[in-house]
Amino acid sequence: MNGNNEQTKSKLETAEKGEGRLALLKARAKRCVCKYCGGKLELRRIAFSDYGEARSELYCPVCQRIEFGTEPEIYQSAVYFVDNFEFNHYPGLDANEKTRRMNIAKVCEIMAWGDKNIGLLTENGFTVPVYLETQQIGQTVIFEADDLAEQG
Repeated sequence: MNGNNEQTKSKLETAEKGEGRLALLKARAKRCVCKYCGGKLELRRIAFSDYGEARSELYCPVCQRIEFGTEPEIYQSAVYFVDNFEFNHYPGLDANEKTRRMNIAKVCEIMAWGDKNIGLLTENGFTVPVYLETQQIGQTVIFEADDLAEQG
């Protein structure tokens, strides 16, 4: 009898964790994009299981891959970085669109890692408001001496 209670308790704990995971995946599907193509992610049941939540994953229909995704602002910054600074983490591969996407995904991972380590990013998104002006990304600002003088 005691063994059955432990099994039931274990199944309930697993179900609760699964429900939390499912809520996390639903939120990420609404907020995040594929770190390879920037496309919208979908929540899909990948395999059948007693616990559906345990087999649900985020999926990119464009890339046809299971993908946890990244914040859109990180993706946009990574695209700019790869395209304008010619970043290439895979020099042994041919320079083509697939390699470009792999490089963008790698930069997304690096940027997300840095943001997490300084407390700006959690699994629920940014901890502070982030405003990325796509028209201004990479723009140069020139200040004159008068612009930098202390106002007083």
